[in-house]
Amino acid sequence: WETTLDTEARTLLQVRVNHGDEADEVFSTLMGDVVEPRREFIQKNALNVRTLDA
Repeated sequence: WETTLDTEARTLLQVRVNHGDEADEVFSTLMGDVVEPRREFIQKNALNVRTLDA
């Protein structure tokens, strides 16, 4: 039980998506099979990251 399955140790958070179409487009870009759009997105937005591994 030393995993996220341990009900005493895990934290569940509810996530709300306000702009579903925009979120879907970003998700598809980052998780899709085509590398170039992902690379472009990362290069364009890398300096705007505020909470990496927070």
